[in-house]
Amino acid sequence: MEALLLPGLAPSAYTEVDEFINRSPHALKRFSEASSVIGYSLIDAFREAGDKDYEVKECAFLANSVALMDHYTDLFGSKPEFTIGPSFGVMGAAVSTQTLTYDEAVWLTYESAKVSKLFYNQLKGDYHTHFIYNLSLKEALSIVENFNSENKYLELVGYLEKVVCLCGPAAVISDLKDYLNNKPKCFSLHTMKQPIHSSCLKPLHQKLKKGLFNEIKFKPLRNTFISDVSGELINDPEEFKQSLLDGYDNPVRWDLVKKQIVNLELKDIYVVGPKNLFIQLLKNDVDTIEISPEKALDMLVET
Repeated sequence: MEALLLPGLAPSAYTEVDEFINRSPHALKRFSEASSVIGYSLIDAFREAGDKDYEVKECAFLANSVALMDHYTDLFGSKPEFTIGPSFGVMGAAVSTQTLTYDEAVWLTYESAKVSKLFYNQLKGDYHTHFIYNLSLKEALSIVENFNSENKYLELVGYLEKVVCLCGPAAVISDLKDYLNNKPKCFSLHTMKQPIHSSCLKPLHQKLKKGLFNEIKFKPLRNTFISDVSGELINDPEEFKQSLLDGYDNPVRWDLVKKQIVNLELKDIYVVGPKNLFIQLLKNDVDTIEISPEKALDMLVET
């Protein structure tokens, strides 16, 4: 059995994918379609996007992901039995499973990102998300417990085996970095200046659930989705919608996804997206096939 994996924890900057966007016929088509949905040129907006232009960056990420899925279809023509979409990758998974059309996914990405931006601007407290390499889940939970015991709010928002994501107020994240500097074998990767997958986003989850997510109908899935929150197998459209919403305020748990992959005895996983750590996370368990912008460009040259 096969699966399609759409990574989403690290949206690409324009300079990292500009050649793919402007040379791939699939990318040009998907960006044009997205531009029609949002009402302006997504390529131009992506080129000029700033750090907080979430709606532009997330739509561009979706357009690139779906364009790469188009290249995957050209190459392999197969229909995997399972789809995995960690974090931002879930919207690409919505298109892959056909629970949403591409235009619907663009609209929902764009509008929900605008709502999220307003929520972030009004959120009390300056929350950051810090990524750490080579920290075990047990160690991460122990750090969270110790910090909270000192009234320093910290929470686990992502566990990807070799990479742990912790979220808290900026001052607490600063203390966390100091703590990690004295801890052997692990080191800090980078910090996002916003909360992701955090319990502080629960009001945003509820706002979207009662608002935008009621304006669109999720259709029956054409293949099974593996939840990045619980590892559960999802075939029902309402359950998929809820899993998407749960991703706002619950941690990404790759360990639970990995357990499901092993239980299902998946053999091949097509990793559709920018170069990322998921191939490394899977290399000892399944065969991975990379469908990245670089690979797609190489194939265009060959043809």
